[in-house]
Parts: sequence; C-alpha cells; structure tokens
Amino acid sequence: MKSSKAGVLAYSIGDDHGEAETELEAIGRHMAKLKVKNLPRNYQLFHEALYGHDREIASEIAALGPTPSQTKLDDIGLKHHLVSHCGLVARKSETDAAEMLRDVANQLAEGLRKKQRFTRERDAAPQTADAMDCLNALLSNLLLYETELTERLRDCANLPVQARDARV
Repeated sequence: MKSSKAGVLAYSIGDDHGEAETELEAIGRHMAKLKVKNLPRNYQLFHEALYGHDREIASEIAALGPTPSQTKLDDIGLKHHLVSHCGLVARKSETDAAEMLRDVANQLAEGLRKKQRFTRERDAAPQTADAMDCLNALLSNLLLYETELTERLRDCANLPVQARDARV
C-alpha cells in the first residue's frame, strides 16, 4: 500500500506568480479546479498524482476530464492500492456479498413458489395421464431451476479470492 508522506505542509513550492505555496495548498487548488470533493482519500490521491513517484496516476486523473466523478477517482485510488482507499474495498465486498445474497434469496423464494404450485396442482389434479404429464413437466422445471441455483452458489463460493478482488 502506498502512503503519503507525513508533514505535507512543511514543503513549499513556487507557483507561476513567484509565491510559495505548500503542497497541501497546491493539492487543494487542483482539486478545487476540478470540483473534486475535499475528502481525505482525494487529498492522498492528488498528492500521489502531483508529488508521488507514479506519474500514471496523474495521467489517469487527467484522462477523466473536468469534474471527474468520485467513483472514477476511487477506482484510480483502488487500482494503485492507496492506503486511504482500503476501506472502499471492504465496503465494495460487503455490497457485492449483499447483492449476491439478495439474488439467492429471490431465487430460493421462486423455487418455493414453484414447489407450492406443484403441490397445489398435484392435490387438485385428477389422476389422469394428462395431469401426470403436466405434473412431471412442472417437476422437471423445478429440478432444473434448483440445479442451476445450486451450481451458481457453488461457483460463487468457489470463486478464488483474487478473482473476487479483481472485480472490486
């Protein structure tokens, strides 16, 4: 993880007008020019862009154009493993997990509705060949649905940690 240097205020730099300004002031000026929120993580991102060793960060921010979105800025911070962006990884993982659980819950609820329908059809249907064919078709669809759900859950559970982190 990259961390910004302590004592940012201690360094003065000259601007085009010959006046000295601190790194923090220069960072704030650049952020204000782009209408970027003054969040601590943005200060570190812009510090790395302006004074860090990795100039790619600066070009990635510049490529976003005027008034870059916070999401795009956070993507850059996450890509470059900035310390100030670590909390975003956990939040993203929680959001992804919650979304997956909502999907699974919806699919399980749908499976339950299909089982209940099957039970109602079985109880109401006369024991004829047509009714049995209909019930068999319903049962086949239900089994297929639950098999797909099981496979999806296994795929999500077996997804390597690196692949999950790459999605963040």
